[in-house]
Amino acid sequence: MDVQTAIGLFLLALTVGIYGSIIGAGGGFLVVAGLVLVFDLDGATAVGTSVVTTLAIQVTGAYTYTRKGLVERPVALWFVLGSMPVAFFTAVFIADRVPEATFELIIGLLLLALAGFVVLVRRPELPEGSTVEPKRAALTGSGSVIGVLSGALGVGAGLVTVPLLGWLQRLPAHRAAATTTLVGSLSGFAAVLGHTVAGNPRWSYLPFLLTGAVIGGRIGSSSAGRLSARTVLGLLAGGLVIAGLPLVVRSL
Repeated sequence: MDVQTAIGLFLLALTVGIYGSIIGAGGGFLVVAGLVLVFDLDGATAVGTSVVTTLAIQVTGAYTYTRKGLVERPVALWFVLGSMPVAFFTAVFIADRVPEATFELIIGLLLLALAGFVVLVRRPELPEGSTVEPKRAALTGSGSVIGVLSGALGVGAGLVTVPLLGWLQRLPAHRAAATTTLVGSLSGFAAVLGHTVAGNPRWSYLPFLLTGAVIGGRIGSSSAGRLSARTVLGLLAGGLVIAGLPLVVRSL
């Protein structure tokens, strides 16, 4: 691997680590888009490499957010009951069976649709300090759907979960983002196992990606709870459009 590629991978992960920790979504969708568009990896390899990188961002963010008391643990644990097993099995059996052009088009359209969801779908937030009662069936069922997106496409564990938790549980944006880092850590671990079994990750890229991801995750999570809900959701929607539009254009 040449020096330019190594530096590019580090800078990609550093940027995504900062951004992903701030919004709570991990930024896996940006890693996948970057690896496909800039480093020309095929879909399954990009997803397999991305889930390992994103796991580092999520774990770093979850540790910081948990120490600050922003994570709703019962909500996260009911969610991952559905997401973890599904993420593992879809990573093993589905990710490398999606045709390349179809893969890029599906992810691109999904990201653009999610940007609209983030902007348009809102519910009144619970007041700060309110007790959150987990909606167990809804969380577990939603987690199963997110497991498919996370395991097969490398997206969803974060970017869908942030607005979804805001809608299902009426969590303020920063608490939804914080709780999502724990969801992403556990679901991401299952997805990493699945992709490792399938042989998808590009391991030679990971030292540079993981170094950037951990450093970026620490920088981004240090701003936990400081940004307004509007800012967090705006950053999330903007990232979705930036990642999704080039994939759609390239696949057409």
